[in-house]
Formats: sequence, C-alpha cells, structure tokens
Amino acid sequence: MAVLTKAEAKKLVEMDDKMIDVLDVLKNRRVLDAKTHRKILLEGYSKLVEYLQQKKLINAAESKQAIKLGFDYLLPKLAK
Repeated sequence: MAVLTKAEAKKLVEMDDKMIDVLDVLKNRRVLDAKTHRKILLEGYSKLVEYLQQKKLINAAESKQAIKLGFDYLLPKLAK
C-alpha cells in the first residue's frame, strides 16, 4: 500500500531535516494518530520504522535496511 506518491517521497528525501515533516505527512494520511506521532517524535527514527513494520507498510527485511540506510531508503518504500 502506497502512503506517499513517488514525487512526495523524492521531495522528502531531498530535505535536510525530515523527521517532523515525515511524521506530519503520515499523521495527515491517518497512518499515525496524534498520540503515536508524539511518541515517535520523542523516541526517534527506530520507533517509526518499528511502527511501520507493525502496520505492515514495510516488511522485516525492509525494516532492517531502513534502520541501516535511513530515510533515503525508507521513503521510497512507502511510495511503492
């Protein structure tokens, strides 16, 4: 299931500070609720990856790569 368009993913990948913008987009698309949005903001990127895997938006292999490679890997996966 695509959460982002390829153009949105590319735009976010090109940004320097992505975390807040990515979380805001996911909240607006109702992937995250307000409580989860705040929790991930406080706990960090690994919690975001864990949450996306839990929601079956990425699989275990993609999750592992996302932890290694960061947003540049993760965002295009959300734009499948």
